[in-house]
Amino acid sequence: MFRFFKELFNTPKSNLEEELITTTTNPDTVLSDLVWAFQRKPYDSQTEFDEEISRYQKDILRARAYWKGDETVIHAPEIEICYEAWITSIDDLKSNEELLDDKEEVFDEDNEEDGFFQVEISAKLQAANGSSFSALDIMYQMEHQVSNKELGDHIFFEGFRRAQDYNGPLPLYHMVCGS
Repeated sequence: MFRFFKELFNTPKSNLEEELITTTTNPDTVLSDLVWAFQRKPYDSQTEFDEEISRYQKDILRARAYWKGDETVIHAPEIEICYEAWITSIDDLKSNEELLDDKEEVFDEDNEEDGFFQVEISAKLQAANGSSFSALDIMYQMEHQVSNKELGDHIFFEGFRRAQDYNGPLPLYHMVCGS
């Protein structure tokens, strides 16, 4: 993430604009130019969330802020996203999620830290319009996915990376978060 900021602020504007266009259209790296911190804050509407992301971009990136919530970023009606989180029990999973780790090992008392267990989760998401994900759609859904989970110090969104050589029924992405 720090490399991104260093490169961002040392890049001439014309190259920056070209990089943003390239980054947002690359199907293997999605929204890696977006700055966001998951806050475990409930949002009542996509409009409220859209305004918050836009404001966050302006606060962090100032004149270089870039956010187009209606921009299509994934051309698929349904995807799977894997991410890491800390949960207290299997009950913290939402109905569209499953653990990727063995339950017996994950919830072993030796793996417990202050009542939480670190897990890898897979969430199946459906595009709100039934055909593709806009930037706002996918970010709003992921904000809701993680809202009841602890991310530790890895709250800073760094993008979605498409899994290579994956033959599952849905496109698979990993959500990358840093500290």
